[in-house]
Amino acid sequence: MSFLISGAHIDPIYLIGVGFVVGMLGGFFGVGGSFLAGPALFAAGLPMNFVVGTDLAHIVGKSIVAARKHRALGNIDMKLGTIMVVGTIAGVEAGAQVIQWLRRTAHIDWAVGLTFLVILLVISGFMTWESIQTLRAHGWAKAADRPRSNEHPSRRELTASSASNCRRT
Repeated sequence: MSFLISGAHIDPIYLIGVGFVVGMLGGFFGVGGSFLAGPALFAAGLPMNFVVGTDLAHIVGKSIVAARKHRALGNIDMKLGTIMVVGTIAGVEAGAQVIQWLRRTAHIDWAVGLTFLVILLVISGFMTWESIQTLRAHGWAKAADRPRSNEHPSRRELTASSASNCRRT
């Protein structure tokens, strides 16, 4: 399929697949699927400035659906979210201006790619540090001695009769 504004030709099935995976991750982690959508769009041949803009447009739809569901579950603090929007608006505007400047200077692919790499490395480093802190606090050896999840005393067998008695939300 041709996309006139970006000049890209991308298979819609590929886009639907990326959207599904990102949506699933978004519903599970919050708006966390962009780390997949951005590289997937870039790998499909979309120029980086269009990757960023298209991913932001994609996030809007996903965010609306996810926010409605989480609001119904009582998981949204509207005051907190409203205050955060002020910073988000300013940040998005600043980021869009930087993207346009990078596009004009022909450094967009390099700069956005490097920034993305640094962010992923920082997140990986933080997760590693957090895991090490947890293992230190609870003991390295104790982790091996703990029961596996399928041996945990709170584990229950799911049978057809117990599944039919579950209440749907």
